[in-house]
Amino acid sequence: MDIFSLDLGNKQTKLKSSKAEYVLPSRYLNQADMPMSVGNSTMNNDLHTYSVPFSDDKYVWGRDIDRLHLDEYLADTIMYGARYNSEAFKLLANFALGLLASDFKAAKDQVLEVVVTAGLPTGDYADQGQLKALLKVLEGQHQVTIDDKIVTVRVRKVYILPQPIGTLYNELLDDEGFIQNKNLLDEKVGIVDVGGGTILIDTILNFELSGKNR
Repeated sequence: MDIFSLDLGNKQTKLKSSKAEYVLPSRYLNQADMPMSVGNSTMNNDLHTYSVPFSDDKYVWGRDIDRLHLDEYLADTIMYGARYNSEAFKLLANFALGLLASDFKAAKDQVLEVVVTAGLPTGDYADQGQLKALLKVLEGQHQVTIDDKIVTVRVRKVYILPQPIGTLYNELLDDEGFIQNKNLLDEKVGIVDVGGGTILIDTILNFELSGKNR
């Protein structure tokens, strides 16, 4: 079973599977807001049409969405509070799963079954309401139409990690999962995440997240 890794950030969406890696803006455009003249002039850009069963609209998303210079029309997923309950985030998450699934033949012929890993800021990770909201968005079966081609993916299991742990593991382990920097096991480690709209600072001591020094 393949593993899909998702980082659905405020400004950037970073995705990875065994087939491909993607980095895209975390915002998209309702196709109805895309002027015909703009559409004709951007045919060679990395933009694709997405639709899902729970929405009657079609949307445009891709690496070059910002090149349209239609900021006043773009649906932005940056928000504080109940982000994972929002329709905008739910759409982005489904688009992301569909994009990763589109690289697999099984997703086009039948149903691709996967495991998903996702990271959360430590503040959100400590909030059971936020965790449950994200799980509800990601778990289960998702059908996404990309450029009139349907892909179907069933998320069998979701693993959610606090984002600083991913950074720590990246520095601690090599590509095979073996420890390459033993000093980090005993050190007080500070991790700074300069994101879109937020700067998050966490401290890891004795391999545990500090609730105070953050």
